[in-house]
Amino acid sequence: MNTMRQWKQTLIILAIFIASLVSLTGVGSGAEVTPFLVSYGGTAGYQLPLWINKEAGLYKKYGIDLEILLIGAGSANVQALIGGSIQMTQTSASSGIMAAFRGAPVLIVATSDNKIPLLLIARPEIKEPQQLRGKKIGIARFGGSNDTAVIMAFKAWKMDPREATMVQTGGTAARMAALISGNIDATVQSYPEIFQARKLGMNVLADIGDLGSYTNSSLMVVRSYLQQNRAVVKNMIKAQIEAIHYIKTNKPGTLNVLKKYLRVSDAEAVDMTYDFFSKRMPRVPRTEVEGVKNILGEIGAAKRDPADFLDMSLLDEIEKEGFIQKLYGS
Repeated sequence: MNTMRQWKQTLIILAIFIASLVSLTGVGSGAEVTPFLVSYGGTAGYQLPLWINKEAGLYKKYGIDLEILLIGAGSANVQALIGGSIQMTQTSASSGIMAAFRGAPVLIVATSDNKIPLLLIARPEIKEPQQLRGKKIGIARFGGSNDTAVIMAFKAWKMDPREATMVQTGGTAARMAALISGNIDATVQSYPEIFQARKLGMNVLADIGDLGSYTNSSLMVVRSYLQQNRAVVKNMIKAQIEAIHYIKTNKPGTLNVLKKYLRVSDAEAVDMTYDFFSKRMPRVPRTEVEGVKNILGEIGAAKRDPADFLDMSLLDEIEKEGFIQKLYGS
């Protein structure tokens, strides 16, 4: 098992190295641009700001030569960041906060989604939460956002999570297959999978985003890189803010990008995915302190100051300079 894990890590590092070479190749000796490799964790609508930034070429306006790289797990993204293989990651904040709690020099500099973007869905015969007692709920893994989402839902329903059995079922597709086959009775999913689930008669029991703040998709850097390259990080955040503006004001262009990255052809499914995520993205991608507090409480660090894990000073500067006001015209 250890050999397999080491082999997987080697493949990740190799992929990052190759992507870095590709990024550097396109930069001419006289060009005043900064090569910038950003990873992202998972393929879902909350990755839209980074995808739009890349596909619309917004980064070019800010002196950045952006390359993006998919690394599936949040923890693997953070490991690549700490190792210096990438300059920034857009992934789940909980992975970065956990690493920082253990001493890693990781900071959140912006957050485009301050809620868990998951819905708890159940088989057609289960129409209300109380019917989950004694049932199996599929999650990706223990200790992840799936696990947290189910616990949040049960607490909101004033039920004990131990009244149901959580089962590690695997990724998005595996959980959906298990739900359809009846191997599990409920699970958590996001869009576009929710569209498919509803067509199959599954019931949505809760939108986890309605149940509380929980810092999710965030831009993270290491402290030393921020100190040495503050202007570059600031420009990247500006490009991401402009990407959010693009998402909110250019639906046709955003739908095209969603189709490309999600590899979903159903127009209605893509449209519903856009509506779900675009409404959740704030004009100013500021990290909500309450969401960080909830993560810290979850990992047994409730007494820690959330400010230890954040640096909102770049966003403060960007706001004071009137950048966002100019974008939206108000």
